[in-house]
Amino acid sequence: MLQPPTDSLAQSRPLSVMTNATSATAQDKTGETWKVNVNKDNCWEDLILTLDGGGIRGYSSLLILKQLMHEISVCELRLQKEEGPVGGSTRQDFKEDELLPCHYFDYMYGTSTGGLISVMLARLRMTVTQCLEIYRRVGHELFGHRRNILPLATKYHHKPLEKAVQEIVAQYCKQHEDCDGHDWHPWHPEDQDQPVTTTMKTPEGSLGNSSTWSSNAGKSSTSLPPVERICQSICLTATHSGQIGEAYLLRSFNHKYNEKTFPPWAITYNEGADKLKIWQVTRATSAAPFYFDMLVANVNNERMGFKDGGIRENNPSFAAYSEHGSMHGDEHEPGLLLSIGTGLPNTDNDGFAAIWPGPLGKLKLLQKWSEKFAVFKNVLIKYTEGEKQHRNMRTIAKGEHRWYKRLNVDKGLQNLRLDNWEKGSWTNPQTGEEKVVNGGKTLSTMEEATRAYLTRTHLEKPGGHTEYQPPKIVLQQVAERLVRHRRLREATKDEDLKRWQTHMGQWLTGELKSEDALVVIPEPRRKGSKGSSRP
Repeated sequence: MLQPPTDSLAQSRPLSVMTNATSATAQDKTGETWKVNVNKDNCWEDLILTLDGGGIRGYSSLLILKQLMHEISVCELRLQKEEGPVGGSTRQDFKEDELLPCHYFDYMYGTSTGGLISVMLARLRMTVTQCLEIYRRVGHELFGHRRNILPLATKYHHKPLEKAVQEIVAQYCKQHEDCDGHDWHPWHPEDQDQPVTTTMKTPEGSLGNSSTWSSNAGKSSTSLPPVERICQSICLTATHSGQIGEAYLLRSFNHKYNEKTFPPWAITYNEGADKLKIWQVTRATSAAPFYFDMLVANVNNERMGFKDGGIRENNPSFAAYSEHGSMHGDEHEPGLLLSIGTGLPNTDNDGFAAIWPGPLGKLKLLQKWSEKFAVFKNVLIKYTEGEKQHRNMRTIAKGEHRWYKRLNVDKGLQNLRLDNWEKGSWTNPQTGEEKVVNGGKTLSTMEEATRAYLTRTHLEKPGGHTEYQPPKIVLQQVAERLVRHRRLREATKDEDLKRWQTHMGQWLTGELKSEDALVVIPEPRRKGSKGSSRP
């Protein structure tokens, strides 16, 4: 079985075969050509979002996404004015707080709390604003009440997370009128393990009609029904499988590998879509060692234990790229793979202890203990960082000026623990009111660091690589590319109306409904909420 990518493996991958980019796009290192290179033949190419794990620091990832939705709103209105509304569209405004990311992405991969975010945005089809509110609430419920102070003991109860996710599902489910919070993670759990014979004749650019594509198109093979063109959620977790370098994927869609389209460099993960509830999937991907107990569940009549996916792949970008290759073949790149991190790690924790001042530094016992503790801290840093995987992806994509992008706060979050939740001053973005609340200092720190990163207009060298554009420009380019995909998908919807309707959530209930959009749902009143100091 293939091993996860190392620097040498990344070098062995054929570097960005030009199947969906013009030579002008490849030559333009600014990204300006790439952002407008969308046409009716490539508008349905996969648009992928990946989210690193990082505990409470996932709040920074959501802040980046919120700014992306702002740029999307600005771009939608600008193109509507410059190029006119899409023919037949009833859309008049694009309010950023009401835009659904699932209308702009096809797949969302997440590890740990990045998995929780991917489920909320893709499977529950929520807005970023709603997710930020949930994150602040759940952050207090999870990390505001430590249960154990013993070394190496599990620090927090997992029941509050399970209950919180069940409440989120019940509140935001769009499939059932009276949802009890126990929905399955796969969109169609009843369709698992039902392969059919299909003939792959889908031309490039019409990916919505087939789950696979390669130069072998047209040859009959045994595969699954086409993957629905509704935004899919994939959470990375870890199981006791003997493959210490590979994550276990919990998908919302059924996926089987086809040896005729499977690239030689791709990773063979587990197949199918395990029949687990949404709350089980979020528990499985976020069961971080020393923080939460692992999830034990019965899958296909087998008892399995799941731990935080960060043990295997904290940055899910290569997993997403590998899965894309397994579905569409070796010669096809995604329209976009946007990777979002949770902040650069503290590089001071490099596995070597600092020299103790004074006579204490000469004690050999203390020196040995310091070195062992430094190694332990370095292991924890590697567990939550995603920069090595980013370097691999950057090599594969020949940079970040085309289909691969990475956004990750470079300063200000280095010393923020996964479970950091400090009381302090925080300003409510909805009311503008500033007050001291539980977790306020932590939230304010992440907001300030992320704001500084996203407004930076000069180039830096995070990880030793010079950015091709400042974060602010990268966001604007990504936004325009996504908007142009959405507009052309809508403009050509009559070519495959069911595909467009599915993508827009019109078949969620099994019956054709109007386009899904923001549903304002009053937050359920919680015990102790009166006078509460949580954000």
